[in-house]
Amino acid sequence: MLLFLFIITITDDMIFKTEQDIDFELIVKDLEDLQSHPLDINSATVEELARIPYLSSNNTIRIVEYRDRHGPFRQVDDLLNIPGFDRILVETISPFVTVGIKRVEVKKIAARFRSKTELPREEQSAEYYTKLGFLFDQYGIHVVTEKDAYESQFFDHYAAGLFVDDGVRKFALGKYNLDLGAGVVLSAVGSFFRGIDFRIMLNERGLIPYTSAIENGGFFGAAFSDSFLVNYKLFYSNQKLDGRIDSLGYARSLDPSGNHIDSLSLSRKDQINEEIFGYDIRYRWANMLISNRSYLCNYAPAFAATDSQARFYSENFFITSVEFRYFGESFVMFSEVARSWQSRVGGIFGFSAAFPYIDLNLAGKYFPVGFYSPKGIEATANLAGGVLDVKHHSRIVDVGAVLTLDNKLSEDTTRYDMKLSFAKRVGILNARVNFRRRYRAERKDLSGSEVLLRLKITRFLFFDLRFEEKSVYDEQIESGIFGALEIALDFKKLDLRARYGIFDTDSFRARIYAYEIDLPGIVNNRMLYGDGDYGFVYLSVRPIQQIKLGLKYSTVRRDSISDTQIGGQIDFRF
Repeated sequence: MLLFLFIITITDDMIFKTEQDIDFELIVKDLEDLQSHPLDINSATVEELARIPYLSSNNTIRIVEYRDRHGPFRQVDDLLNIPGFDRILVETISPFVTVGIKRVEVKKIAARFRSKTELPREEQSAEYYTKLGFLFDQYGIHVVTEKDAYESQFFDHYAAGLFVDDGVRKFALGKYNLDLGAGVVLSAVGSFFRGIDFRIMLNERGLIPYTSAIENGGFFGAAFSDSFLVNYKLFYSNQKLDGRIDSLGYARSLDPSGNHIDSLSLSRKDQINEEIFGYDIRYRWANMLISNRSYLCNYAPAFAATDSQARFYSENFFITSVEFRYFGESFVMFSEVARSWQSRVGGIFGFSAAFPYIDLNLAGKYFPVGFYSPKGIEATANLAGGVLDVKHHSRIVDVGAVLTLDNKLSEDTTRYDMKLSFAKRVGILNARVNFRRRYRAERKDLSGSEVLLRLKITRFLFFDLRFEEKSVYDEQIESGIFGALEIALDFKKLDLRARYGIFDTDSFRARIYAYEIDLPGIVNNRMLYGDGDYGFVYLSVRPIQQIKLGLKYSTVRRDSISDTQIGGQIDFRF
C-alpha cells in the first residue's frame, strides 16, 4: 500500500509507451540533434521549445511566461522555480537546453551501424541498419540501408538523398521526408486521429532528410522550400510501395512494415506505384499562423480502399487542408480541416492553456466514413471524439486526469477511456501511480493500474520498481500482471541499465506493453503475454567525444518458448 502513497514522472514512459505501432524515428532524431544543438531557454520561442517532447505545450508556455515576468534565466536549474517543474523533469531536459549560446563544432561526417540477432543464431536471423551522413557547408548527402530478420537480401531496403540548406532555402533530391501540419493529411509521425500525444504533434519539422527504417514511408523525388512574402514548399514524389492487389487487379491496401520474409510478403513488394505532387503555403502574422497544403496522388494500379462504400478511389486522388494556429501569452490554439475524396470533410482542433494552478489540454476530431489521406489517416466509420487532459501541480501532490471519447456515429457506439494519475516526490523517493478504466457501449471492457517507484540514490544512480495490472472484460474476465526491478547508472560517458521482470497473463487480449530502453534510434515497447519472465542489460559508452558504442542483451521466456537477442551499435561523428 505504501507504493500507492507516492508518485513519479518517469518521462520516457510517459512519452513513448504506447500500444500502437508508431514510428518514433523523427522524435528520437530530434532528441539526438538537440543534444548537439541545445536550445537557449532565454531566447527560444514556444514553438522551438516544443521540439523537446518531454515538455508539454503548457510547460513551454510557462517557460516563456516566467522569462517575460522575471527576466532571463541565470542557469538551467532556475526552471525549478516554475510551477510543475521538478528535479526529475529538469534533469531529463538538461541535455537539450542551455543558458546562452553553446558553441558546437559542426560535424562533417556522421555514421551509424547497428546489428541485432537472435541467440542461438539462425540463418539470416540478423538485422542490419546503417546511416551515413556527409556535410559539406550547406550540402548534405544521406544514405540509409536496412535488412530485417529473415529477409534474403543483405540490403533489402536502401535510400539516398541530397539535401541543401543555406538557412533560408532548402532543397532535397532523392529520398526525403516531410512533416507538416497536425497530421490530418501529411505527417511523418502520425496524427491526432490515432490519439498521439499533443506535444509530439505540435512540433513540425518541415522538409527534412529521410533516415527511417520504415521502408514505405517518406518521399522519393524532389522538394524545395523558400520564403517570399509567405513560406512555401513544393514537392514531387514517385516511388513504388508494398501493397495488396486483389483478383481484379485493384490496389487494396498499403503494407507499411516492409518485411519481406516469406512468399506472401515478397509477393506484395513494390506492387503499387505512388506519384504525388503537392505544395504547402504558410503565412505568419504576429502570433497567428495560417497554412494551406494540397497534393494530388496518382496510383497504378487504381486504388480501391476497404473503408469506402463505393469501394473505389480511382487512379487520381486530390486532398487539401487549411490549418490555423494562434500562440497567446498563456495558451495555444490549433486546428486543421481537410477536404478529402468525394468532398468528404474532416479535421481536428485543439486548445492548450497554462492557468495558475491548472494545465488544460483539449482536442476534438471528426472524420466521415471514407475520409482518406494516403499520407495521413483512413476512416472506416463516421468518427467523432476528443480528449480532455487536466493536470494540477502543487507541493503536496500532482494530480492528472485524461478522458478520451471515441464515437462511431454510424454504429452509435461510444468508447470512454479514463485515466487518473498522481505524482509525488519525498526526498530521494519519486513515484507515480496511474489508474485506467475504459467503457464501451456503457459496459466496462478494460481496467488497469500502474505503479512506478524510483529511488534516486545520487544523480547518477537510481532504482525503479514497476508494477502493472490489466483486466479485459467480455463474457469472462481475462487478467494480466507485470512486475519488474530496474537499476541504472547514468554518467556523462556511460549509461548502464538492467531490468528483470515477471509477467502472467490469461490470454493475448490481456497482454501488457512495457516500454524499455533500446539502442539509440529505436523505441521499444515490449509486448508481454503468457506466463514467464524477461530482462535486459543495456550499456552505452562514449570512449571519446566522436564515438559512441551501444550494446544490448535481452531475453524473454514465455511458457515453453525462449527468445534471446543481442545487438550492438556504433556511432561516429567527425
